[in-house]
Amino acid sequence: MRIGITCNRVGYENRLSMAYVRAVAHTGAVPLLLPVCANMSTWKQFTETVDAILLSGGSDPDAQHYGEEATPQQGHVLPDRDSMELYLARYALRNDLPILGICRGAQIMAVAAGGSLHQDITEVQHLQHDQKAPRAYPIHHVTVEKTSMLHQITKQEIIRVNSLHHQAIRNPGPTMSVCAVANDGIIEAVEVPTHPFALGVQWHPEWLWRQYAHAASLFFALQAAVACAK
Repeated sequence: MRIGITCNRVGYENRLSMAYVRAVAHTGAVPLLLPVCANMSTWKQFTETVDAILLSGGSDPDAQHYGEEATPQQGHVLPDRDSMELYLARYALRNDLPILGICRGAQIMAVAAGGSLHQDITEVQHLQHDQKAPRAYPIHHVTVEKTSMLHQITKQEIIRVNSLHHQAIRNPGPTMSVCAVANDGIIEAVEVPTHPFALGVQWHPEWLWRQYAHAASLFFALQAAVACAK
């Protein structure tokens, strides 16, 4: 089974942390890197090639995609990456293709589902969401909704996660449910109850899976969703 992982682009180069690749490969699935490109026919070929999609972290989605003007707090935007990932997310949501979004990826999923973001959470956060600690160190707790798919996967109501973001989901859209929140109310995870597997998490489990079962379980659940679909 092949799980496509979207890359980030830095200058003229496509890049992806090996943390994503290792986390996916650990489940027995084959990680396929999906480079950022502006060709819609290539995006369509991506959807025909992979069995699931993992939207990785990275820069800020442009606020225009949820009907807002960019504020001074919006960070660096990659227009072609936004377009590609929104296409992939909408395809996955419409066609029951398993999809996992991580950090920016969760935000892209929410925007694709008709939701919106906080362009900057400085005014609403009361916890450290852009942590001053190693990436593999969990910095704050999140509470998981007991009736959610996320709870079925992790088997935990409270988990401790790492946090590396300044934007967050404000409104997840009409088809999505909030399935985890931080103690300050920031949305930490969303899912689509009517979809076989559509889950977005604001933290970075690719840095935690070696030490924390709840993080590893997300990647195994994505792999299992592919197996069930075959």
